[in-house]
Amino acid sequence: MSTQLPGFIIAGLYKDSLVLAEENIEQPLKTTPQFTNKSKTAKASPPLQNKKWFLGDNKKNIAILVKDTNAVYINDEWLGTLSKLLAACNLNLADVAIINLHQGLTFTYMQEQLKPQYILMFEVTTQEIELPFTIPHYQLQKYAGCIFMTAPVITLASVNITESIKAEKKKLWEKLKNIFNIV
Repeated sequence: MSTQLPGFIIAGLYKDSLVLAEENIEQPLKTTPQFTNKSKTAKASPPLQNKKWFLGDNKKNIAILVKDTNAVYINDEWLGTLSKLLAACNLNLADVAIINLHQGLTFTYMQEQLKPQYILMFEVTTQEIELPFTIPHYQLQKYAGCIFMTAPVITLASVNITESIKAEKKKLWEKLKNIFNIV
């Protein structure tokens, strides 16, 4: 079976290796969406209006936020676990938008662009996307027409699983079943 990756994924994988052969290439129009300046160490450029800044197609308006400075969208280990979780919830990558928050986006910008009904945050705090509240892991919070939930990123681990990680994964699964009405 032959699998072909979309161009934006290929470009993301080889972002440090690809070179432009022509010298007079027009640069895309840069717009300045609402970004937070809280992270002084972020080196990623802000998303452009005409550039896809998330993985997936967002068909069911579910945003999944992660923070990984070593990946364009999400590392392979977390993506594998997340794909299995989505499949168990009768969802797939086309249904969601996976956003790597090393870009420094705000909730307002995500809300305008993606219109999420659910935002699942893995080791991302509500303050990082400039929300006026905090919530503990696995608590559902409704705000601005959206349901929020945070979880520790270890729930996406697939190697070196300890009993404490298994317990966290179980908490996540129980909450996801509740959110997506899975029996």
